[in-house]
Amino acid sequence: MTKSPLFLAVDVGASRTAAAIARFGPDGLVSTTPFLLGRHTDSVPSAIFVGDGELLFGDAAERRGIAQPERLVREFKRRIGDATPIRAGDRRFTPEQLFALMVSWIVDCIAEREGERPTALSVSIPASWGEHRSGLVASALERAGWRDVRFISEPEAAARHYAFERSLVPGSLLAVYDLGGGTFDAALVRIEDDRSIDIVGDPVGLDAFGGADFDDAVIRHVVRAARLSLDDLAADGDSRVGLAALRREAIDAKEALSFDSETVVPVLMGDGDATVRLTRAEFEEMIEDGIERTVDVVANLLESANKTPEGVAAILLTGGSSRIPRVAQLLSERFDRPVAVDADPKAAISLGAVRAIADADADHRPVLVDGHALELDPRNDDDTRFDENAAPFFVRLETSGSWQGRAATIAGVAIGAIVLVVGIAVAALSPSHASRGPQPGPGDTPPSSSTPHSSISPTPSTEPLLTPAPADVVTDLFP
Repeated sequence: MTKSPLFLAVDVGASRTAAAIARFGPDGLVSTTPFLLGRHTDSVPSAIFVGDGELLFGDAAERRGIAQPERLVREFKRRIGDATPIRAGDRRFTPEQLFALMVSWIVDCIAEREGERPTALSVSIPASWGEHRSGLVASALERAGWRDVRFISEPEAAARHYAFERSLVPGSLLAVYDLGGGTFDAALVRIEDDRSIDIVGDPVGLDAFGGADFDDAVIRHVVRAARLSLDDLAADGDSRVGLAALRREAIDAKEALSFDSETVVPVLMGDGDATVRLTRAEFEEMIEDGIERTVDVVANLLESANKTPEGVAAILLTGGSSRIPRVAQLLSERFDRPVAVDADPKAAISLGAVRAIADADADHRPVLVDGHALELDPRNDDDTRFDENAAPFFVRLETSGSWQGRAATIAGVAIGAIVLVVGIAVAALSPSHASRGPQPGPGDTPPSSSTPHSSISPTPSTEPLLTPAPADVVTDLFP
């Protein structure tokens, strides 16, 4: 049975990282699934713990960082483009190197659980990034061993997921409001007749604003209420663990207030343990000015594109911080348009991105004949000569001369098919050979026992498109 190619999309956010995979179903349709990165959730913290000779990611990094917060790196995505290296323990990294390490870890997780490497990889990036920052990330990924990575803007990916989940009239205009942990992006996208997504005008955003700023506001409020001083705590080496714990509690409190009217934040520092009560009204007052800034950005986006709110079908909320109820309230009051938020706004981006790369790979979509998928892949489960560690058959291995290779392959298959048809016809017309099959004549080469499937089995390549980073690359990631 033909195995469908595996597509992977990774969304490394400032605070959380998510991934999704896709395959072609027997009916030729794309099936997407969020990939479970955490123990209980699809996404994990965008955190890396730098130990002595080891790296930990996500939840494991956060747990190890409790005791050694100086070795824990967060929010590195906000620093991409900054030439100042990030120190963790006795190591130094550029932000884009940390980004590439996070992507590499996810690819390894996929390969371990799915039993194969992805055929194609997509990485989502903010729409406001220019060539400089996206180029830094592309170079870091290439040094880590990943070539031909497709970049897709986060608003476009979110819009693709939304358009698939809902029936939208071609030509519909969506305003994407992407409030993540470290950045805010806004973009206008149009659903075209062929269901493709086009960005209208120039995306805009706030590079250094997001949910992490809300976390800081909660921390400052809690520290003041507990009659503590942030400066004193930061200067006290013994308080580092307590501050790290307080940040996690502040994040939990912020997220809880999206569903509850009040919460309690424990403070395990100072002269004694204490708890600070925080209501949703207090939290919204802390962040009101920041949210107003994002709403103003959306208004400027519409104005610069010569669009009115009435021309927008809906405002699509993506990014974890967009779940804060006050966000939808202010947008609705300002623009009087429907506000749509996904049940998991973080997963929406990776789901849309993986659908984009799968839809683009129409060459390997199953061909249906009388409702059944036609076997086109030369590999099969019984072909013991196929090397699972080689590059996937359907991957472009070279950036030049690929059309010549395909032409040669097609010509070879066509000639083989003609020879096979002629042989069958001769056998059918020859009574003496009808039961025994064609016999070799003088000087003929005995027929091969290989099947048509195995006769065109691909030659394993030593230079696959997506491979784990080689040993010499690790030195580059650990300068």
